[in-house]
Amino acid sequence: MKWDKIEPWDYIVTHVADEYSKKYTMLERDDIKQSLYEWFVKHPNKTNEYGKLPKNEAQNVFYRVLRNQALDYCQYWRAKSIGYEVSDLFYYDPDIIEALLPAVLLDSGTEAPKLNLGMPGKPPAPAEGGNMMAMMVEIKAAFLKLNQEDRNILYLKYANSMTHAGVAEELGLSSDDAARMRHNRAIKKLITRLGGYRPFSENDSPENGGSDEGSEVETSNNEEPSDNDLLSQRSPFLLE
Repeated sequence: MKWDKIEPWDYIVTHVADEYSKKYTMLERDDIKQSLYEWFVKHPNKTNEYGKLPKNEAQNVFYRVLRNQALDYCQYWRAKSIGYEVSDLFYYDPDIIEALLPAVLLDSGTEAPKLNLGMPGKPPAPAEGGNMMAMMVEIKAAFLKLNQEDRNILYLKYANSMTHAGVAEELGLSSDDAARMRHNRAIKKLITRLGGYRPFSENDSPENGGSDEGSEVETSNNEEPSDNDLLSQRSPFLLE
């Protein structure tokens, strides 16, 4: 990888390294920075592809993938220093949030929702593994940190069992689509408060097809809270 391909984005490398060195104080800023340069080395095709995007779009993409790279690197070394496995980290997915929110908001944990939790990084069904109450406590705490508008949307949808059309009418929104968008945004904010989205891998495939070695860690992290919130609220739910 030639430096002239990396240099236009070096300010992003510096900013992300500064950001994550403050969140993970056990790691040196320069070590985090080195891991970000390694992303470019391992992803020449993605670097070329993203570099051809319009300036603002390219900047957003590079911020996203480099923050994900930093998160992956920092989580690994934090786990090593504390003595747990990265695979023990639990990520709240939207289906889990939406299944538990009615019981959370109505303060009812007597009936376990039916959840599909068979993916890596998810615990057994809450009623079976004894994790449901802990999950509900974390979700409730994150819910209370949302702004009033987001709490209203989620309460109407999950405590009052309203449709998007009903929410729109109750709040005087222009359409059910407007209510749906605000609902989705509130769910994303809630997940951010709970530690962020599950990382995803992507091969560094050439633009014209084929495959190349290397992977990137990427998440859907476009929610309104700034990326600075991504880990500031993180208290990973470790599986027992």
